[in-house]
Amino acid sequence: MKKYNLGIDIGGTSIKIGLFDLDGNLIQIDGLKTNKNNRGEHILPEIADHIKKKFNIDEVRGIGIGVPGPVAKNMIFSCVNLGWGQKDIVKEFKELIGDSNIIVRVANDANLAAAGEIYKGVASGYINAFMVTLGTGIGGGVIIDGRVVDGINGVAGEIGHTYIDDLFNLDCNCGKKGCLETVASATGIVRLAKEYLKISDKPSKLRRYPEFSAKKVIDFAKAGDELATEIIDKSMEYLARVLAKVTYIINPDIFIIGGGISNAGNFIIDKITKFYYPLVVPFISHTNFEIATLGNEAGMFGACYLVK
Repeated sequence: MKKYNLGIDIGGTSIKIGLFDLDGNLIQIDGLKTNKNNRGEHILPEIADHIKKKFNIDEVRGIGIGVPGPVAKNMIFSCVNLGWGQKDIVKEFKELIGDSNIIVRVANDANLAAAGEIYKGVASGYINAFMVTLGTGIGGGVIIDGRVVDGINGVAGEIGHTYIDDLFNLDCNCGKKGCLETVASATGIVRLAKEYLKISDKPSKLRRYPEFSAKKVIDFAKAGDELATEIIDKSMEYLARVLAKVTYIINPDIFIIGGGISNAGNFIIDKITKFYYPLVVPFISHTNFEIATLGNEAGMFGACYLVK
C-alpha cells in the first residue's frame, strides 16, 4: 500500500530528503552530503541507495526532486554546481530505484521553494504566486494556477539576470552587466554600497569598515544611517521595478520574499512596496507581499508538491 511521498532537495553541499504522508505532512527529515566527484556521477546512485536503505520503497507513491539548475519537462539542461550537463533524471532515477511505476518528477529548486510556500507555507490558499529569493544571487519561482512554470528552456522566473542598472553597470557572473543580481542580492547590496561610498561625501558608519555584509548595511539603515538608507532604497527600487514588470505579465496573487535578505522582515517589504505601488497604479491598488516561512525546508515541501 502506498503511504508516502518523498521530497528531495539536491544542493551543492548537501541533500535533504523529506518523508511526507499523502496529505503533505512532513514526517521525517533525512539527508546526506553531495558527492560531486567525477562531475557528480555518484549523486543519484547514492540518493537511491540511501532511500532504499532508509525507507520501504514499496510504500512510496512518488518522489519529487529539486535541482539547482534549469529544468523543462523533467529534463535537466545543466547543473553547474553539481557538475551535470543535460540529464534525463527521471529515467535514470527510476532505473536506480528499480521501480518503473513510481512517480518521479524534477524541477528547479527556486521554483520548488515557491511551490512549497503555496503548498504548506505563507502562500497557502493562493494559486498564483511569484517567489523571489534574495541571497548570494537572486532566484525566482513562478506558480500559475497551482502549477510550477519552468519555461521552454527552464529559466522562467530567473529575474536576477534582468537588465536593470545603467548607472553603475556592474559585471554579473552570467557574463552580462547591470543585472538585477548585481544590485539587489546580498552580494549586490554590498557592491552597491561600495559604489555609493566612492561617489558620496555623506558620513556613514559603513566608512569604518573595509569589509561589511548586506546585513550590516540593512542594520545601519534601520538605525537611521542616511547613506545606508539611500543604498537600501536604491537596491529595493531596482527590485520593485522588476517586480512591477512581473505584475504586468502574470499579475500574481502574492509575491513571496525569501533568502537571507528576507530576515529583515517588514523593513524590506516596506522598502519594496514604497517603490512598487507608484509603478502599478492606477491598475493595482494592493498586492500581497509576504516573507517566506518554510526556510530551508521549502524545497522539500515543493518537491513533495510535484508528486502529490
